[in-house]
Amino acid sequence: MIDMSTWEELVVDVVNDIKLDPRNVRLDIPEGVPESDIVQDLFSNEKALSLVEGIAKVGLLTHEVPIVLERDGQLIVVEGNRRVAALKAIQNPYLAPDHQARIRKLAQSMPDRAAIRRITVKRAPSQDDADQLVAALHTGNQRVAWGPARQAAFFQAQLDAGKSSEELIAQYPTIDVRKFITRSKILELFRNVNYDDPSLGDYARKRRFPVSTLARLYENEKFLDLVGVQIQNGTGEVSLVSSAGLFKRVATKIVSDIRDGVINTRTLNKTSSDRYVEYMDDLRDLLDKHRDDESASGESASTHSDTSNSSAKGNRRSGPDDQGQGPHARDGADVGASRGSNDAGRDKPKPLPRKRNYLNTDNLTVPASFPASIHEIVRELSAINIQRFPNATLDLLRTFLEKTIKAHAEVLGEEIKKSSNEQGFVYLSNCLVWLEQHFKSNGQTAFIQPVQKIRGGRYGFVGSKAQLDATNHNQHIFATPDDVRECWATIEGVMKAVLKP
Repeated sequence: MIDMSTWEELVVDVVNDIKLDPRNVRLDIPEGVPESDIVQDLFSNEKALSLVEGIAKVGLLTHEVPIVLERDGQLIVVEGNRRVAALKAIQNPYLAPDHQARIRKLAQSMPDRAAIRRITVKRAPSQDDADQLVAALHTGNQRVAWGPARQAAFFQAQLDAGKSSEELIAQYPTIDVRKFITRSKILELFRNVNYDDPSLGDYARKRRFPVSTLARLYENEKFLDLVGVQIQNGTGEVSLVSSAGLFKRVATKIVSDIRDGVINTRTLNKTSSDRYVEYMDDLRDLLDKHRDDESASGESASTHSDTSNSSAKGNRRSGPDDQGQGPHARDGADVGASRGSNDAGRDKPKPLPRKRNYLNTDNLTVPASFPASIHEIVRELSAINIQRFPNATLDLLRTFLEKTIKAHAEVLGEEIKKSSNEQGFVYLSNCLVWLEQHFKSNGQTAFIQPVQKIRGGRYGFVGSKAQLDATNHNQHIFATPDDVRECWATIEGVMKAVLKP
């Protein structure tokens, strides 16, 4: 609890008695610089000039007083640096050379600028007391908060000073310190990458780097798993468990895409949106390409680029089913020539939708009561490139289907009966019979036909149990990427119903 009523009030000379804080997280300048540099920074980047204009028009408002702290025998302003910088510049416009003409003119319009040279401040008893106040004002809800990067920098500065995450969490019980520690550590990861393009590093280290866009990614557990980043639940500390080379490649793409406007908080607004899902696919493809490049398989990088490079602009890869026609293929010259000039492009077909190379499992939520194996299977299904590994994906889909139905029955306390000629094991066929009856008895009639399709293939071979079995057992049968997509379209709704808590 902060009790400011006990803090000492002092009347000080803004020019001689108090100093601006070089450790202020607003600043992007090294500690120990001249105070004039701090003033200039606050005028150039923190709109201190608007405070001078306000003081000139309505006078110095004293409902809030600056907070100072004694440090190394000097009174340092720990809260109210912009206001004090404005007051210092009014007394000496040369402190802000880029704005001195405007400041001088405003100062001359004041009836008695000497009257605001001496102001009242409050002295915080300790650095911890000052930190708690600053945190309450700028990372809580009592005042317009600092930007996300600034908020993170506040707590990072205390970590750098030797405090532990646990100490900070205990010191600020009303603030989600863990969130700010995570934000700071994630930023640190991206800023410490040795980018091949130095301008990307400069951009990532800018104080106004749009960390909110980055947060749209790192707040998604699937993104963290994909790029090999772990966040400790208790403290918010971040660790990199993937290789530095892999992270460098993904960081290069993300920082470049943020800088170039390819992604922002709007395009990544929802993890279930098409653009978000496509971007996650792009990252998976990029990392697959990185692993291919690192492997000793002997295959050339160009061989893989046809199937594992993905453009952030959404171009679909050409494959056996594409017949050489990409989504942006132009009309043939003979077709264009046969049309009149007024008809050119009128009937031009729309670009084909991009075929996904990964199954979208975002709509599946595995209940905590289900075995760990089901959680792991869903995780693997979301990571497999079906364009490159259709047979492996279809085989895993069969496993997913059977084991998830068994887990569902187990949670319900029901037994899946075996056929009279089967001994020892419950097979996929038994699971599907049980599931169809389960849907009938619970009135979930919309799912009966999809189960019947899977059971008997009466609506087609692809996506049926017969295809799943044949791909698994028959040495002459293989799956295509489109087989996987169609099978997923058949069973996804059924799996959502089975996994529903």
